Amino acid sequence: MEILAGGLAASGACLFTNPLEVVKNRLQLQGELKARGNYAQTYRGPFHGLYVLARTDGILALQSGLVPACLYQLVMNGLRLGIYAELENKGCLTNKEGEVSLSRSLGCSVISGVIGGFVGSPIFLVKTQLQTSSSSQISVGTQHNHENMLSAFRTIYNDGGIRGLWQGASSSIPRISIGSAAQLVTYSYTQEKLDS
Repeated sequence: MEILAGGLAASGACLFTNPLEVVKNRLQLQGELKARGNYAQTYRGPFHGLYVLARTDGILALQSGLVPACLYQLVMNGLRLGIYAELENKGCLTNKEGEVSLSRSLGCSVISGVIGGFVGSPIFLVKTQLQTSSSSQISVGTQHNHENMLSAFRTIYNDGGIRGLWQGASSSIPRISIGSAAQLVTYSYTQEKLDS
């Protein structure tokens, strides 16, 4: 139940943040591998990016990659928060005196972050490729031209096998585990102080 609750909460938030994620990814790819001034600046910032994207590709393009984005949040945060809550329920976060232990809480949060990040990594890859796909007038970065989430998984697997599905995991998993540690350790200590 903890896994489902955490995942659903994160997925609900994704409905509102996905358009900004789409624009952020496109801004990051703008001018990919080119020196400043040697590429057309399609997007001049997040609000301009939202405007250009909606005007050129239609309002629905603002939610590009929404299905894998919500699925990623459900899987990654569901596992991350759910595993941490289960470890907390089993007493893995506390010392003999029943107080939250920094080292135990840190270890449990990193483990839950690594598991959530690892399992969610292929979904994150597909999400990003779908979010950056656009019409030729405003395209930036490599265009993968996937029809949908399932075709993206199929193409990535056919091109790179199982390893292809985990492209980028070596950088995303440490980022997720560090973020998880900061968030969940702070949460546990704050909760302990509020309960006392």
